[in-house]
Amino acid sequence: MKKSILMRISFLIIFSLMCLPTSAQNKSEKVNAEISEVLNLWNSAAKNSNTDQALSLFDETDNIMLVGSDSGEVFKGKDQIRGWLNRLFKHNSFSWEMNRIDIDSFENTAWVFMDGFMVVSNDKGKTRKVPYRFTGIMVKKDNTWKWRLFNGSAPSVSRD
Repeated sequence: MKKSILMRISFLIIFSLMCLPTSAQNKSEKVNAEISEVLNLWNSAAKNSNTDQALSLFDETDNIMLVGSDSGEVFKGKDQIRGWLNRLFKHNSFSWEMNRIDIDSFENTAWVFMDGFMVVSNDKGKTRKVPYRFTGIMVKKDNTWKWRLFNGSAPSVSRD
């Protein structure tokens, strides 16, 4: 009798351990899909110069921060970010070719890395494409991922 119970418990433990990576992997895939959707919305908002849509992707706290790739581009809170986006979108739109995206998360916090290109189009029809990357921290509130920190950078191009 003891041997039978011990075997059943052992079987349950082994079975549980075998299922664990699958559920963790499914959770990771779900988070990646959710955040990828936010990145697509971010890309769309910038491409359409839509300040309200871009701001809707940020958390509601006063501690949100956007750091741009140019010197002095450090903005904290929605009012500062809104002002910067309005100035930026006045004559330009942006989109990103996201060649590499890395996402990792723990509970309701995620961090994102994107490497690729930024496509800048001005109101005169001129377009340029430059290497660009961004990193960020996102938080999940009410089943929606929001930027808490966005940090963009333009890596220098090696001239070997």
